[in-house]
Amino acid sequence: MGIETAGDGEDLVNNFGAGRRQLHVVLAGAAAMLLAGCSGGDAPAPTSPSQLSAPTQPSSAGSSSGPEQRQAVETAYRQFWHSTFHTSDKPESTWHDAVAAVAVDPQLTTALGAMQTQKQAGITVYGDVTARIVSVQINGASAKVVDCQDTSKAGQADAKTGKRKTVGVPRNPVNADLKRDSADGRWKVAQVTFPGGTC
Repeated sequence: MGIETAGDGEDLVNNFGAGRRQLHVVLAGAAAMLLAGCSGGDAPAPTSPSQLSAPTQPSSAGSSSGPEQRQAVETAYRQFWHSTFHTSDKPESTWHDAVAAVAVDPQLTTALGAMQTQKQAGITVYGDVTARIVSVQINGASAKVVDCQDTSKAGQADAKTGKRKTVGVPRNPVNADLKRDSADGRWKVAQVTFPGGTC
């Protein structure tokens, strides 16, 4: 995923490589890690997974039809990004439960780790990402989502000053694996990857 980085008084420029990978990790983690961070400065730029309350999704257990299952997976995937992107705005003591409402391991641990790293680096995220789901494949209690995400209205900022450090791109390829919780039938994100390139 390309990220544009704002330096002191400099124009935004494309930033690829390590910074790009960090931003993906954070986005995925929440910001997924949410916005896995690209940084224009010296600080690492992990992004934060965050939460507003996770909106409820209909139970996917039982005899849901194909279209209903697909809708449940898409809803869970979108909730993951919304929730993880805003969880770090909340008290740290609420992070685990907020992210656990939309993610399971390994993504749960990845997102929480990215949020902690981001907090320690004095970085926060701003804006929101927009999912543009390309495909959904469901196989029993597992699902794969391919997304061409718009992160152009989101990025990382200095937590104290609010000064923006990065901004996302309009077309960011994202792949996600989701698992259906056997206890309540809810779909949750298990892993997010950023294959690179464009979509």
